[in-house]
Amino acid sequence: MRWALAVVIATIVVFMWGFIFWGISGLPEKGVVKVEDPASAGIALVEHFPENGIYFVPGYSPNNEVANEDEIEEVDPVADFTKLHNAGPLAIVCMASITGGPLMDPGVMYSGFCHIMLTCIFLAFLLGLSGSALPTRWRRVRFFIFVGFLCSFYCNIGDAVWWRYPWNWQLLTALYDWVAISLGGIVITLIAPVWERKENA
Repeated sequence: MRWALAVVIATIVVFMWGFIFWGISGLPEKGVVKVEDPASAGIALVEHFPENGIYFVPGYSPNNEVANEDEIEEVDPVADFTKLHNAGPLAIVCMASITGGPLMDPGVMYSGFCHIMLTCIFLAFLLGLSGSALPTRWRRVRFFIFVGFLCSFYCNIGDAVWWRYPWNWQLLTALYDWVAISLGGIVITLIAPVWERKENA
């Protein structure tokens, strides 16, 4: 019962942390560049990226079709891609919804809450697997702070290193994930039972 209560409360705490970080703190604004004409930008995006999904510019498979169907010209896709890559620009475009959606979509809120709850369940499993290796609550707290740091460091900082995502945005999202996972683990730690280390006879 205490485990279930720990997961539910941890989920609510992390959910509220998301509202504070993304909706109240103003920190996300520090990591984005202002779009001067959102309407025109949206039209251009739909024109060039007509379906929901991830687009790479230049793409993995450059267009090697020729305008004149009577002439067949062999094009080296690798050389073409390399040329475009060297010349730039380089971009990863995520088309989340070409038709738009409500600002506070209930479906997204529900899915997000379920995602956080599953994450907290996994954190509870992780704590359960640790068993008596973490006999005190302070050791558990330090453990989850490190787990949160490790997850955010690998994922968020990895995107900045490998995919050239802007460092200011990645550091902000890393901060959010670090605190979110740490909070979930700490709340579970404070509520879940603590095993006592068994001494060898």
